[in-house]
Amino acid sequence: MDLDERKQTLEAVMDSVGGDMSIIVHVGAAATHQAADLAKHAERLKADATSAVPSVYYRPSEESIERHWNEITEAADLPFFIYNIPQLTGYNLSMDLFNKMLKNERVVGIKNSSESTEQILTFKEAGGKDFIVLNGPDEQYLAGRMMGADGGIGGTYGTMPELYLRLERCISAGEFEQAQKWQVIITGLIKRLVSFPSMYGASKAIIRMRGIDIGDPRLPFLPVPNDYPGIKELYDDIIKYTKIANANKQI
Repeated sequence: MDLDERKQTLEAVMDSVGGDMSIIVHVGAAATHQAADLAKHAERLKADATSAVPSVYYRPSEESIERHWNEITEAADLPFFIYNIPQLTGYNLSMDLFNKMLKNERVVGIKNSSESTEQILTFKEAGGKDFIVLNGPDEQYLAGRMMGADGGIGGTYGTMPELYLRLERCISAGEFEQAQKWQVIITGLIKRLVSFPSMYGASKAIIRMRGIDIGDPRLPFLPVPNDYPGIKELYDDIIKYTKIANANKQI
């Protein structure tokens, strides 16, 4: 999306649920001034926090990343979440830079999408009990929570929210055997999602089939039509497990 579309999206979200839940706005952009502009817009709309990945593509130095994030926090008087996703940005947050960012009073948390749950433990210990750590990889939500994550943000939550809520309830209740079973189911469904031409297209297809027409992704992400081979079977399985989750049944 271009910047205007991103602003319009936030405006629609705030009109719909602003005040009913905490809204963290991802303002990451290649250019620092664009990210700062999005942060200012988020503050004007009374969002609860902002978040950003490092500037992508050019793989800047740590000093550049530090200045990029600090410029965003200076642009808006809002809490800020670091977003660490090295498999896409090419940069894995070092403890040296992490500790520097902790000195910024607006930095309140991190979404960690690296595939090492050990980093979640490290960030949580360094940040302290009030520092918020969010798990990124959906396939290891349970592992992330066990290593100290306070919650999670994930790209597949929209396709099967009830399953993630059931998993979280099991974790919160200390029902770890059940939690593991739900994680196995979720991870299996994710593997099927990513087997299609694009996970984003498949996710939108599932959400459409669930009654919310959100269209198709834009190129370069490929669409997945409702009649694409295997998508109906995946939808049926998600609905089957959704009914079990809603009934609070064990598996």
